[in-house]
Amino acid sequence: MTPTNQAHQPHAPDEFGIEIKFSAHSDTPSRVFRVMTSLIESFQEIDGFLAGSIATGLKPSTLLEDIESGSIRVWLRNILESIDDDSLKSGEWKKIIGAYLVKAKRLMINWTDQRTTVTTEAEIGELRQELLDAAARTDVLRIPTYLPIPSNEVVRSIQLIADALKPLNENDSVSYLSSEPIIEFNTSFEVVPDALTDLLVREVISSEVPMILVIKRPDFLGDSKWEFRHDRRVFEARILDPEWLTEFRNGVEVIHPGDALRTVVRSTVRYGFDGEVVDSQHEIIKVSGVIHAIRPSQGHFFT
Repeated sequence: MTPTNQAHQPHAPDEFGIEIKFSAHSDTPSRVFRVMTSLIESFQEIDGFLAGSIATGLKPSTLLEDIESGSIRVWLRNILESIDDDSLKSGEWKKIIGAYLVKAKRLMINWTDQRTTVTTEAEIGELRQELLDAAARTDVLRIPTYLPIPSNEVVRSIQLIADALKPLNENDSVSYLSSEPIIEFNTSFEVVPDALTDLLVREVISSEVPMILVIKRPDFLGDSKWEFRHDRRVFEARILDPEWLTEFRNGVEVIHPGDALRTVVRSTVRYGFDGEVVDSQHEIIKVSGVIHAIRPSQGHFFT
């Protein structure tokens, strides 16, 4: 839709807006656009989390509806790209779920307005319950199997919103617009990502397992994670075997992408109060050998 200088009308339930008010002639003007871009991108990721409460495979997307001048005001619309229709009741379920996504984001923003940070897992549980209740009120599923959003995805959503607002000046403000009353983002809300994630951990389980890992991207210079392939999936891990690393860095052990390492991997998985994985870390504590990939013979060319 072509940007206009007139107020956007109307406010459909599946439509929402972001308004940033800023001081004229203030410095670092790019901050306003960075915040707007970050919020839009954050909401797109958050919508993916929210849609999981209703059905797996539900793929939300966001459309730009309008841009208004003055303060910067952007109007967007939630749409659904794909889902197994057999799990849904007949009717305009796309509009109903789109409205739910608008409502759920509003619940998150309102939740952060009640605090300056998060100190307990119970607070995350409170927000999860509010979001689950909102999903259930859509009443779009033939069988009401609505699921709570995993705690780590709720935490990720909170971090996305807080991080998006960081470039603002103290005189700037941001509002969330929808068919309901306007609410302002709490720009004083702050979180420490690691501390917030730690709140979710109920149990830690470690194990050591022999694994063969195909090298995708080695770390030739520092102590960063290597990127491997295992079971057709990307597998990242640091190598903590000092003897093998010394041989590798001194050129005694020569490897190339496509080669494989025979290893012992220590995996540490942290689980939340909901039984979901909060995060996991993999470390290679022993490298016992290299399996070299087959390579083309030298000197053979097509003629």
